[in-house]
Amino acid sequence: MRLLAFCDFVGTNYVGWQRQPNGISIQEAIEHALSIYFRSPIAIVGCGRTDSGVHGRNYGFHFDLPEIPEDAPFLFKINRILPDDIVIRSIKVMEDNFHARFSAKSRRYIYRIHTSKDPFIQPYSWYLDRLTPESVHILNEAATFIASLKDFSSFAKTGSNNKTTYCDMIQCEWKAHEDRLELHIAANRFLRGMVRLIVGGCANVAVGKLSLERMKELSLEGVVLPFAFSVPAQGLTFEGVEY
Repeated sequence: MRLLAFCDFVGTNYVGWQRQPNGISIQEAIEHALSIYFRSPIAIVGCGRTDSGVHGRNYGFHFDLPEIPEDAPFLFKINRILPDDIVIRSIKVMEDNFHARFSAKSRRYIYRIHTSKDPFIQPYSWYLDRLTPESVHILNEAATFIASLKDFSSFAKTGSNNKTTYCDMIQCEWKAHEDRLELHIAANRFLRGMVRLIVGGCANVAVGKLSLERMKELSLEGVVLPFAFSVPAQGLTFEGVEY
């Protein structure tokens, strides 16, 4: 019996979603809790990968069980086993051919920037005082162009070994909220490190390190952008998956 679960997590203390040899992953923590509760080894499959330090909401994963437990509050008990920075919100039965990754139609992320120093949101946002809420206009000029791309070679992490660098972008839009900026981005798939490189490219355009025209020219050629950098992980949150 295949089950689909949705979880939220704070990624600060983890090496990302997928199991890694150099630390504890979200996947490993959830598999450990499920295996304890069901008294049998449980393997889970996530809807995608997240980097070390990236957070997640409504993150989907599937796993298999011989049958549904009769114990009605089993989700509550599983969450008691999980660390405090991970919670499973729901579990439901799916068709046997459902796959958390390959059945997904789209995935959504938000990247958060704060332009006034605030230690209380620092764990979930990137502090960048060179931008202001008024920067949203130039940021969106860059984002609108990026949304029109099909080939995202310029925003692929070096050495990622992607089978294809083509993605169907659904949304790429900056929004301003007082002293905060958010990139709302959705696509059918994302390359490794792609969102953080897009944010870095937009930021470089907004602060004048890279002209919008040069960004367009190089992106259409699939060339790595000058001054390309991956922005800090803590500002990125996986916001959901659509099936």
